[in-house]
Amino acid sequence: MLTIYKNLVNRKQLQTVIKQTFSRHCKSYEYKAIVQKQVALEFEKYKNLLSGNGIDLGCGTGFLSKVLNDKELIGIDISKNMAKEYTKNTGNICIVADIQDLPLKNSSFDFAVSSFALHWTNINDSFFEISRILKKDSYFIFSIPVEPSLEEFFLFVGKNFNFPLTQKVLKDLYFNRFKILEIYEKQFPIYFENGKEALMFFKQTGTAINKNAKTLKEKISNYKKLISYDKPIKTKFNILFVKAIKN
Repeated sequence: MLTIYKNLVNRKQLQTVIKQTFSRHCKSYEYKAIVQKQVALEFEKYKNLLSGNGIDLGCGTGFLSKVLNDKELIGIDISKNMAKEYTKNTGNICIVADIQDLPLKNSSFDFAVSSFALHWTNINDSFFEISRILKKDSYFIFSIPVEPSLEEFFLFVGKNFNFPLTQKVLKDLYFNRFKILEIYEKQFPIYFENGKEALMFFKQTGTAINKNAKTLKEKISNYKKLISYDKPIKTKFNILFVKAIKN
């Protein structure tokens, strides 16, 4: 019971940190999150599949909803400031909520989409909620960075974030009543002139959350190591794209 309680506390603490971090950097995210924009463009090919009322989970400032701009979409984001930017950029309603605990009725949406967001959550819990709010035979199309994303970058600062494993993502989908129709992985390279530029990218996109650092001292040490690195860093995000349907 104590372990369960500690896990719940840790999860709430992490979600609070994520909420605060993305709220602080919502303005810079809009123009600095280049890879996230590139990933969202991949959804263009799915536009003809989607109809009815949909939901954009972890919508951020609206990259994905702008690609699907002819669809009836509601945004969901844990950050209040991100939600404001989303509505300003898309004209769509945005609900401030955690994907893992959606304040929405069962079987209330015709499709769900998500891009570059689910790795911040407990994947299984998120899939359970998404399955719950979707109608039968509804599409769920999403992208998520998976291992070994940023492996070259982690050589400099240590492994400070565990991306989901592809097989774990697919297994959790299956157990939450989704049938997988299409999967593929694609690499999105990213280049930094030096460590300081890399650090600024992750800070300005709200993604400098060090989930594995045990102490503030360790986090500061990682930052100092990165700032002092004066050579180019070439790395990449490995993105898993999935088209699924709720059984």
